[in-house]
Amino acid sequence: VFTEVISLAASQAKSRQEANPLSYTILLLLTDGAVSDVEATKQSLASISDAPLSIVIVGIGNADFSAMQFLDDFEKRSSMNRDIVQFVQFNSHEYDKTSLTRATLEEIPDQLVQFFYQRGIMPQPTGNVSTSRIAVDDYNEEADIDLSMDYQDDGEIVLDGNQPGTYIDNSYEAGTGGVHVMPPPSTQGYNPHAPSAAMVAPVPVPVPQPPQPFTFQVQVPQGVSPGMQLQVAHPQTGQMLLVPVPQGVPPGGVFMVSA
Repeated sequence: VFTEVISLAASQAKSRQEANPLSYTILLLLTDGAVSDVEATKQSLASISDAPLSIVIVGIGNADFSAMQFLDDFEKRSSMNRDIVQFVQFNSHEYDKTSLTRATLEEIPDQLVQFFYQRGIMPQPTGNVSTSRIAVDDYNEEADIDLSMDYQDDGEIVLDGNQPGTYIDNSYEAGTGGVHVMPPPSTQGYNPHAPSAAMVAPVPVPVPQPPQPFTFQVQVPQGVSPGMQLQVAHPQTGQMLLVPVPQGVPPGGVFMVSA
């Protein structure tokens, strides 16, 4: 069955590339057992190594997949001129979907680039690509989320704003999102060792001071005239700013920005 599926996928991949030279196919095989005829599978892989095709085989279950290890670096021990196969055992990544994704897709970028490079097919020039300007707005306390972080003395990093913390769940039960919001600490319950309200001294809360503006120079590049806008990075914060070129400043001239 393996050889038949691989041959059919290679034939379809070649047909698609005839219609579109940039077409490339990825075949994903899920199996609960090893191949029964290793030699036939090797010959099939060698015969279709020139196809625009990558093959990912995922072994599922507790079967003996030792016979599948020949797929690792198979092209170095055969007449294949490039590597097109990746074998992944699911049990090795059973509790981490991110690790499974990384293992199955790890070799595909190199295989794709190698195929097109060997045939002299280079990346095509970009067309119909729209460029957008990034405008930096002032912080809106009601609409924006404060993700400021505070570095504790013990090395722990906590959110300094008023938002609850989050963590990423890589388990398969997490669903597609995988991001969970941690609820605020519970204030219910009685702790006999906790100090009473009368014993707790008030802790002064420091009032954050607004950052002072920083003044720096911006040189006008060639081809830019007064009234046009430049996108520059703030020297201290790295924040991207959109600043207009003042009147009377020619290309090569310098003007001051305070932000």
